[in-house]
Amino acid sequence: NKDPYGEGWIIKVKLSDASQVDALLSAQDYQKNIEK
Repeated sequence: NKDPYGEGWIIKVKLSDASQVDALLSAQDYQKNIEK
């Protein structure tokens, strides 16, 4: 969890409803959210 953009890790996810991806936060939005 310390380096997801460097040496990080990979997962495979199977979505039951692909439209749910539209509700996910971008990395920038997530960062803003956790700074609150």
